[in-house]
Order: sequence, then C-alpha cells, then structure tokens
Amino acid sequence: MAWFFGDGFDLYAAPADAYMGGTYWDSGAPGSATLGVGRFAGSRAFGFGNGTGSQLLKNSGTNEAVHHVNIAVQITSASLSGTTTWTYLSFGDGATAQCSIVFRSDGAILLQSGGPSGSTLATYTGAITAAQTWYGFEFEIVVNNTTGSFAVRKNGNTINDFSATSLNTRTTANNYANRLTFGNNAATSSSMLNDDFLWRSDASSVAWVGDIRCYTRMPASDQSVQWTPSGSVVPVLGFPGGTNASVGLGTTAKYLPFTAVCDGTIGSLSLQCVAAVTANIKCTIFAGATGAPTTILGSANLVTNPGIGTTTFTFATPVAVSRGVQYYAAFCQDALSGNFAYLSGGAPPGGYAPLTGTGTYATFPVASPGSLSGSSNYLVTVNITPTAAINAPFVADTMQDAAASYVSSSTVSQSDLYGIAAISSTPSTIVGVVTRGLCQKTDAGTRNVAVQLKSGATTVQSASTALNTSWGWISRTDTVDPATGTAWTATGVNNAQIGAQVTA
Repeated sequence: MAWFFGDGFDLYAAPADAYMGGTYWDSGAPGSATLGVGRFAGSRAFGFGNGTGSQLLKNSGTNEAVHHVNIAVQITSASLSGTTTWTYLSFGDGATAQCSIVFRSDGAILLQSGGPSGSTLATYTGAITAAQTWYGFEFEIVVNNTTGSFAVRKNGNTINDFSATSLNTRTTANNYANRLTFGNNAATSSSMLNDDFLWRSDASSVAWVGDIRCYTRMPASDQSVQWTPSGSVVPVLGFPGGTNASVGLGTTAKYLPFTAVCDGTIGSLSLQCVAAVTANIKCTIFAGATGAPTTILGSANLVTNPGIGTTTFTFATPVAVSRGVQYYAAFCQDALSGNFAYLSGGAPPGGYAPLTGTGTYATFPVASPGSLSGSSNYLVTVNITPTAAINAPFVADTMQDAAASYVSSSTVSQSDLYGIAAISSTPSTIVGVVTRGLCQKTDAGTRNVAVQLKSGATTVQSASTALNTSWGWISRTDTVDPATGTAWTATGVNNAQIGAQVTA
C-alpha cells in the first residue's frame, strides 16, 4: 500500500494539537473547531464548528488514483433538515481540488466536482437516517476524467450501499490526487462530529476494510528506561486545555472525574482561581462506578478565601488510587463567591462527564450522592505520587499535557521502552499501528529524537527528527508486524513496546 494515514483525535487538548506546526497533519486552520465526546467510551471526536476556514490538510507525497477514506460521523442537531453542506473531504492534485465528498444537513452525502461547492457528480440520499447517531462510512474514490467512480459502504457492510461510475472526478490534467483537505463548508455551525479517520491510497487498488475503530493506548509499564522523569509526583489534568471561561463552584457539590495513570497516593490537588473567593471550600475524593461518585475515599483540609491563582487542597492522609481506575474530585463551598477556570465544550477523558449534585455545604460529603446532572469542566489537577519510581506515568497523558509531566534526556543513544495497555476488545483485523510522541527541545544546539516500536526481538524507529523549541509530533506507521512481516494480531499489538531514543 502506497499511503496510510489515520487519526482518532483522542490525544488532543485543543483542536490545533492535530497539526502543531505541521508535525502530524501538515497544516490546519481550526477556526472555531471543537473537540467533543467520541464514538466510543473514553474517545474524543473533532468538530469543525463555524466557518469555511476550519480545516485540516495532509499531503501524501504520492500520486495515486484510488483512495479509500474511513470516517465515523454524527449529526449533533436534533433532526435532519435543510440542505446546508457541512463537513467535506476534498481530494487534491496539489492545491487544486479534483473532487470532494460532502455531508449535507439532511443526511445526504454528495460527490462534488472540484471543491466542496462545485457541481454535483453524485448524490447518496438517506446516507444518514437519524440525528445524534454515529455512522461509520468507507468511501472509495477513483480519480479519472472518464472512468472515475464513487462507492460507499456504511457501518461495515461488505457490499456497496451506494455507487456511481463513469464520472469525471478530476479538474486538472492528471488522473490522481496527492492531498486530502478535511474541513467545513458552512458559514454556520456544522453540527457534526467526526471520529476514527483513515486515509489509504494506491495507484491501482485499495482493499475495503469495513468499519474501523482507533484504539488509543498509552504507556503502562517500564520495560527499559534511561530517560529522567520530570518529578516524583505525576500531575493528572482532569480536563487538559487552555482556560477559556470561568464560573463559580457555588453551594452545590461539583464532581469532576479523573483517571489515575499509576498506582499511588494523592497528596494534593488544585484548581485555578480566576476571581477571588470569600467562602470556605471542602474537597473530597470519591470512588466512581458506572459514571457516578460512590464511596468517600478521603477529604482535604478546608480551604478558606482563596485568592487569584492556584488553589491547592491538601490531604493530611493521602488517598490511595489504582492505575486505570476512574475517580471523582468533588468540591462544595458555603457561599456564592468567586470563579474558577474551566474548559467549555471539551469532552472529559475516560468518557465520564462532570456532575452537579444536590445537598448542602453542611452535609457534604455524602456517599453515593443522588440527583446528579451535568456540570462544568473545571480545570482540576490531581497530584499522584507513584507507588514505585517509574517513567511510564509521566508519558501516559490521557490527552497531551505538554510540560506538565514528561521524561527527558540529552544523552545520545539513551532510550526508553514502555509496555502499553492491552486492547479493550479483540478486533477481527488490525490494519495498522501508529506510534506517536510529542516532543520538544529545551537545550541549545541541535537535538534529534526518533520514536520506536519493539515487537518480539525486532525494534524499528521513525526517521531521526530534529526537535524545535515548540512542541511537535513524531510518528511512525507500521501496517504489518515488524517481527513477522505479516498482518498484526491482537497478541502482537498487546505485547509491543513503544518509546523514544535520542539519536543526535
């Protein structure tokens, strides 16, 4: 296969993280793009929001006639109506669009000549039949001026749900495309979320793979480590991302979910105070079950009248937590005063929403609180002291947290390898494994790094990449198991190790 590129959108704290200076997607213009709740529990989705300027762009560097794109979509509006064109996938010969797949607000999918506003070549009516429901599509585009074609399979079907042939799917003199632009064609909000994206292309043919799912898996254990962790405490950000709003905690309890990245104890946690508070604030950590707080695990020392800046809650008796388990940090204050920072719109890691509960300051905390409803995504940071001194938790961010936690090295040839969490279910087919690392340099001069994957006795690396002083992605794609040269198995993926090496 000549080209393979995919994204599950789970690693990002903000939409611009998808490209970060052209280090994964080649460029982007997120505009009012958003990150929302993804197709599966714990996953995230990408929405382009408002305006035609919202887009992501990727160049393949290969001139291919046959293209397959898998994507899961959900129309988030209450119903299907109108004929507004929303999300599009445009196949380009360089900067010139050959043809474009366009999703319409009534559930139809169009194939347009040239860009997303071009003339219509084919219309798949009724492709999406229900709003607020996820659909998985696989598209095949053949770029040709006389024998071009468009075929669609939905939700893993093994035969075409729609096809059109004898089309002119090019606008240049070339029967190929080498660029994909993924964006929004509406001047108003697109009301769509997108997840589980994969683009494959070849000069002659590309196999259908059916419905796909991106499993994003983080380091879970040290296998061979030489780099230095950023500290002895792992800060876990419940809702990574930039502060874009603030709101008061109020006198009803707020329950904010977080997932422990390692076995350890919580000695403190913090919120960012935006407007000074004149109140007493209680803080308690709860165990969680089925997306709700249950057992009281421990309470912090009372905080009174915090000023602007970091508000820290300290646990005189640290609270024990276990890796991969969901917990809740809960807060309640005795007066309506002050504001704390929160990230509006973003989906919490782990798939559980922040909650507000009934009850009073005087009775808080109560085990298994009732009458829970949605709340705001307060920017809480939970500080976990690992049970053992290991590197993996410092690079196991549910979403990238930049310099909040990391490992580092300036010694050429130093290498880290980590075991990764097992796949939550056994897929029938694995089409590829992408290893990614978010890196930057902080020292003078040149510093190069490669991400690496070890399968069995075989270790493979990405190209040695010169780092910038700003964060950027380094990645490697393996469509077959390097140890065998054949298709990946679930066992092979579960036993693989990933990491990074200083190469220069």
